[in-house]
Amino acid sequence: MFKLFLLSFILFLCLGCSNHSKIPSVIEPLWLYKPNLNGKTGAVGSSRPQFKGKTVQRRVAVSRALDELAQQNGVEVGNIIMRKEKSSAISASSKTIIESTQTSSGSIINAHIEEVWVDPKTKEMYIWLIAD
Repeated sequence: MFKLFLLSFILFLCLGCSNHSKIPSVIEPLWLYKPNLNGKTGAVGSSRPQFKGKTVQRRVAVSRALDELAQQNGVEVGNIIMRKEKSSAISASSKTIIESTQTSSGSIINAHIEEVWVDPKTKEMYIWLIAD
């Protein structure tokens, strides 16, 4: 009787463990790691979810892609992000300062958004820019 119970218990555990729902794998677009596909000059910018919403997330991703595209064209790009936080028992505050400097020899970069992809797991937004 005990052996039957033990066998039933082990079988129950095995069946319970094997029926976990599998998380579908995320298929990332090819351009994510190869932005210069098909002879196009491209760049990818990404941004994690922003507390101010999707508009800010999109702006950050586009800005990063433009910076990458500019660097490919010989434009010097420098970004500085400073974050100051203060907290006490009574209040808390934070301040973020973002500076972006770009130096070029009179070159203008024109580009368009070819595709946008949001990772369903992390909600990180990726934007593929192509130079015109």
